[in-house]
Amino acid sequence: MALLTIKVPQNAKSRITKFVKELGGEVISVKRESSNTKKEVLLKEIEQGLSEVKQIRLGKIKSYTISDLLREK
Repeated sequence: MALLTIKVPQNAKSRITKFVKELGGEVISVKRESSNTKKEVLLKEIEQGLSEVKQIRLGKIKSYTISDLLREK
């Protein structure tokens, strides 16, 4: 049996899964790849970091030293 890795549109996933099973195959892994979600998470993390920098500059929160960062305080 051959092992294939393919990318298909989300709306075609169920039809292709059904077709593979009809042929006697097996769907091993179903992953939903969403670059928008990854991008949103990254943008939120950047936004949070910039907000922390602003708060440090305003004196609202304590800044970190390299030692603090290496010890993950």
